[in-house]
Amino acid sequence: MKLKTVISINCLMICSLSSYGQDVSIDTLTTYQDNGSKNLEVMVVDGRKEGNGYMYNQDNEIVGYKHFQNHTLNGYGLSLFENTKTPKYIFEFNKGKLNGVIIRFYENGRIKHFRSSDIYSESQKMEFHENGVIKAIGKTKKGGHAHGTWFYFDKNGMLERTTEYENGEPKKEED
Repeated sequence: MKLKTVISINCLMICSLSSYGQDVSIDTLTTYQDNGSKNLEVMVVDGRKEGNGYMYNQDNEIVGYKHFQNHTLNGYGLSLFENTKTPKYIFEFNKGKLNGVIIRFYENGRIKHFRSSDIYSESQKMEFHENGVIKAIGKTKKGGHAHGTWFYFDKNGMLERTTEYENGEPKKEED
């Protein structure tokens, strides 16, 4: 989808920071979808994106946000299911890269998946059944491949099996 970028001068203000003796310009940057509805809206301070950038659907409803610091994605963001407005993802950016915590939800609001880091780093991973009961616990290494011992559970939380992985390939499985 092609996006048009428009700087809205809705709230163009020149603020004087007396403690620093500097002038600061504050604008709002709004990008638009092809149908003319908003895509993203974020505050711009001295030409740099700062704070929460709000994401919109085609009906101009807020469906999430991502945080900017010094013109770079940095911090936590949230994506919502459009019809229920419940969390779909909570994610973390560090220095412009999606490489922190990622939590995925079922539409009923329960956690589906938790990962402590992106696929480019070692991380811990937990998966849950739709009823909220633990489904799997394990670790991944660089590349997102399962590594080490993984535990798998049924919908009642009873351990079904353990599997040893090396670089994403099962080495040994026990029931």
